[in-house]
Parts: sequence; structure tokens; C-alpha cells
Amino acid sequence: MKSVAKKQKMKKSFTLIELVVAVALFAMVFAFTGMIFKVCINSYRTAGANAEIIQKLRAITDQLNADFKGIRTDAPLLIWFYEDSSPTNPNRYDQIMFFADGDFQSTQLYDYGLSPVVPSVPVPSPTGPEYPVMGNVARIFYGQAQPDPNLLARRQHILTADLNLDQWPPDNMLDFNDFAAAGADKRNERYEHDSNSLAQWKIVAGSDYDNEIIPACFNFRPYIHKGDPNTFQKLMCEGVGSFAIQWAYWDSVDGKFYWYPSSTHFINLIGNSEFGVFFNVPAPPISYINWYSVDNVQYRSGSNFLVGFYPKALKFTFTLYDSKAVFKEGRTFTHIVYLGN
Repeated sequence: MKSVAKKQKMKKSFTLIELVVAVALFAMVFAFTGMIFKVCINSYRTAGANAEIIQKLRAITDQLNADFKGIRTDAPLLIWFYEDSSPTNPNRYDQIMFFADGDFQSTQLYDYGLSPVVPSVPVPSPTGPEYPVMGNVARIFYGQAQPDPNLLARRQHILTADLNLDQWPPDNMLDFNDFAAAGADKRNERYEHDSNSLAQWKIVAGSDYDNEIIPACFNFRPYIHKGDPNTFQKLMCEGVGSFAIQWAYWDSVDGKFYWYPSSTHFINLIGNSEFGVFFNVPAPPISYINWYSVDNVQYRSGSNFLVGFYPKALKFTFTLYDSKAVFKEGRTFTHIVYLGN
């Protein structure tokens, strides 16, 4: 009887082959579970990165639409084109400055306390009686910032006749390029207002652009530092790797529609990796290096844009990156705004 019971007991246990098969099946299930978990995690990270990029895209395009909806086509418009030297995928670091109608309000609150650097200059302050600067016309700038070029900046100066604000820039524009002076308050950087009217801006001489305006606005890109809250008002968006601007034109010779500039315009027509074009700037023209009046710019060999040409649309092409670097190459988008009728 004992031998029979022993045999029955032995029949109830697993053999070595069965254990090996069971372990193999468990390993396969565990591996598949890990793969599914990894796919789910990657999908979640990709979805989050996409949502972040789309949020940035929406913020940029909404602001561009709002600003260019009111662009003053009778006022100065300046665009600086810059292409880096990367042979495979060159980035663009373009800049643009223009005037627009709208309902503008400063980001900072001003109490008109005295500047510790320039005693007669009011500066933003977190204390005292505060109120924003408001107005219906503004000078607006877009371009990548310094020291981090992956920050897209938007610099806004509201045109106002408020006598409580510092008169800047003065009628003669002599201290517009104030960042170059020792101990200067960098008012084009710090302020969100202009005291000059749009009518005054329309008659600014080309020599003032050469000596004051272009160095302050285009050579000295907006300064944004994450440790300095007084610079946050210029931050448009983080994670912008390339920012290109083109305008639309119709070539009557071949009857085709083009965007200017293309990559060939940097190499064949201009001969530089960077140059600027201006519209509606009165005589004498800007002579600053590599800056051209639109009628002095070639769009094909031997042909220039006509005097008084003004683009009907602008195209912005920019590359956006997510904060966790899920998209290593970023995602590139194109947005078109129409200027006037």
C-alpha cells in the first residue's frame, strides 16, 4: 500500500521539462508585458511632447496674427535675414521690426521711481503706485534672443504721449543706441514705450537707422535671462531653434509665385550669409553694411523689385523643440500672415 501511495504522490509533481516550459512561458509573458509597457510609456511621452509643441505653436501663431492684423503698411518695416553655416541643415535667425495698430498694454507695471543708473529715467519697480502703459499703436520686434538663441523674443514699444513717462527716444534719436554708452540704462531693452509719434517715426532719417536704431534693435538682440524677471516681458516662446521670414512676390516674367529670400538669394544674389531689407524708410537711405532698400534687392539675375514695392504676405517658418527632447530634430511649422488688402 505504501508503494502505491508513493507512486500516486510522485505523479502529482511537475517534471523538469514542465518546469522549464513554464519558466519559458513566464519569461515570454514578462517580455511581452515589458514591451507593451515600454510602448505605452513612449506613446505617453510622445503625446506629451506633441501637446507641448502644439501649445507653443498656438501661442506664436496667435500672437503673430494679432500683431500683423493691424500692421501699418505706411510705416517703416525692416527685416534682417541670417542663415548659419551648417551645410546639412542651416538654421535661420531672422529678425523683423514693424509698426501696428491694436489694443496694447505693457507687461510691466511702472511707478516712475528714479533709476539708480540714470537719475532722470523712470524704471519699472515692484513697489509704489503702479500702472501699465497703454496705447493703440506699437513698435514690435520679433527675433531670437541672447544669450540663448533658442528663446524667441517679442519686444514691444507702445507709442504714447504720457508725460509721466520718460521721453524716449528723443526727436533726434541721438540716444536710441544707448546700450553702447557706459552705464546706460538700455532703454530699448528695458522700456515698453516710445514717446515719438508714428508721424515722427515716418520721417526718421536713414543716418539715424545707421547709427542708432539698427545697432540697438538688430545688432543687440533682446536680452532674456531666466534669473532676471525684468527681462521676462520679452519672452515669446522657449525651444525655438530656427526662425525664418520670407515675403511673397509674383514674377511677371515666368508668371509664377515665389517667396523671397530662398537659399539661392543668400549665395548667388547677395553673397552674404546675412543681410537686411527695409521698406518705407525715408531718404537718405540706410547705408549700414548689408542693408538694402527693397528696390535695390535682386529677386533674379538683373532684376530688382520696383520702387514702392510692398509684400502682400509674410511667411514664418520655425522649428520647435519640446522641453524633454523627445523630438531630437524638433518639428518645423510654417505660418503665413497677410498684410493689408
